[in-house]
Amino acid sequence: MNWLKLLTKQPSLKMIAERTGFAVTTISKALRDAPNISQKTKQYVRSIADELGYQPDRAGVSLRTGKTNKIVLLMPLEHEISDFSRRLILGMARILERTPYELVFHPILPDHTELDEIKKIVRNRSADGLVLAQTAPNDPRILYAQEHNFPVVTHGRTCIETAHAFYDFDNQMFAYLAGMRLAELGCKSIGLLAPEKDLTYYQHLLAGLHQVVEETSCEISSFRAQAQPGGDYVRWLREETLCAMQNGTMPQGVICSGEMAAMAVIDGVSSAGGKVGHDVKIISRKTSSLLEYLHPRIEWVEEDLIQAGEHLAQFLLQRIKGADPEELQFISPPALSW
Repeated sequence: MNWLKLLTKQPSLKMIAERTGFAVTTISKALRDAPNISQKTKQYVRSIADELGYQPDRAGVSLRTGKTNKIVLLMPLEHEISDFSRRLILGMARILERTPYELVFHPILPDHTELDEIKKIVRNRSADGLVLAQTAPNDPRILYAQEHNFPVVTHGRTCIETAHAFYDFDNQMFAYLAGMRLAELGCKSIGLLAPEKDLTYYQHLLAGLHQVVEETSCEISSFRAQAQPGGDYVRWLREETLCAMQNGTMPQGVICSGEMAAMAVIDGVSSAGGKVGHDVKIISRKTSSLLEYLHPRIEWVEEDLIQAGEHLAQFLLQRIKGADPEELQFISPPALSW
């Protein structure tokens, strides 16, 4: 056998069969992770497939099975996202790496609606499943996917009665623990800074902070910064913080839903001549290493987005196979820096 000549051709199942001595049907089953093929055989077949640079013919697979072997992650492009998308993608890619599925990142441009994009994907069956983030209580995207029996998993919960698969961070516990910490540090007024007040997670944050008010002498500050729709939230929040510091309406403590908001507040406080940690105490959600390089340092509650991505990919693969969405729900506890 002239292996040099063979390797100049497009790698195929037949080529892997000739290298391994297994039948083409065995090769196909091994690459599809069939249960009746031993793990040792699967690993050997995959190693030869990787060595040859084999990639399945997605068009042929789609014609045979009606499946695209594509999973789409939709994400609006916004300032507050920061490193959010990259970490979710990394977690999902770790799970999908050894499956036939390809992860497609679908950014939603500011002048497009996410629901319209979802309708196109579902109508054309151009993917086998969807991953959505930034969920609303009565989210029309999820309702549409459910109506059309299309597999979907979300980063975040809703109030929809029909169960759907999700991975969520315990925002209520985050706000409660952060609020109690600020109360412990002597803060009497606490501001809650989150740009998307129409999303479910904000309701959970507010519920957690109300628990703090019930258990302490703290009050929720009226400084709940909200930029105009379509505006630059981070720039706007920095200016609002500067003004609040100058006119004496800045709360003693603030809970920031994201790192970019925390940076805006730090800059606003410092620009007004204030001292972070003294005049204003800040606790932020942490989803990357960004806060570890800020000065002055602030305290945080961490959400592991790579782990979130892994769960989302696992849940969606199971949904595609027909698993009950009620069995595919997980709420991640926050990790404290103090």
